[in-house]
Amino acid sequence: MATVVAILLVGCGGSDTQTVNGCDIESGTQCANIDLSGADLEGADLSRAGRSGTNLEGTNLSGANLSEADLTDAKLVNTNLEDADLTSANLTGATITDTDLDGATLCGTTRTDGTTDDTDCQASTDTTATDTDSTETTEAAEATVTSFDLSELDCGSAMTGPVTVTWETENATAVEIAVDTASPTSGGPSGSTTVVVACDGNPHAITITPRSDSGAGVPDTKEVSAS
Repeated sequence: MATVVAILLVGCGGSDTQTVNGCDIESGTQCANIDLSGADLEGADLSRAGRSGTNLEGTNLSGANLSEADLTDAKLVNTNLEDADLTSANLTGATITDTDLDGATLCGTTRTDGTTDDTDCQASTDTTATDTDSTETTEAAEATVTSFDLSELDCGSAMTGPVTVTWETENATAVEIAVDTASPTSGGPSGSTTVVVACDGNPHAITITPRSDSGAGVPDTKEVSAS
């Protein structure tokens, strides 16, 4: 096994960077095809690091952060990856033999054959818009007649006479006004109109029905007869 040379460099501000065989052991460093065999890299931060083709035989990477690391074609033989974070790491083409993966996190990890291992991905608790989309239904208020007045039927000697109908509604878009069983005429939600009533001495019913988009409301009926 090749001899590994480890140097500890103390940087400004007291921060320490470990260097092994000329490669800085820190996040994001690119050191492809180097020999890190037998190195003690316990707890090291190698997230997003490039270690393609690297010899990691017998290397202690327990508890190391290898998330998003490039380990393609790396040699992981007798490597200690216990409790290491391999989230989104790429192990395509790597040689993995007698490697300790006890407690290692595998989520979005690309296996040696190029497939994805999501064994340790936590189930999402997020709720998407498509999961919770609901249509709020507001029941339309019923159309009602709030005011309904009739003028007197003044026939004189005529066979029919006019009656003025005045009305107001609530929640209505239109009304229908009918005399007895005749076909109704239409009007707006409030207003007045004149209807013709027979002067035959009998009472006649004038009915106003409010309407809205949801249908007909409660009708109101009053009777009128010749004075």
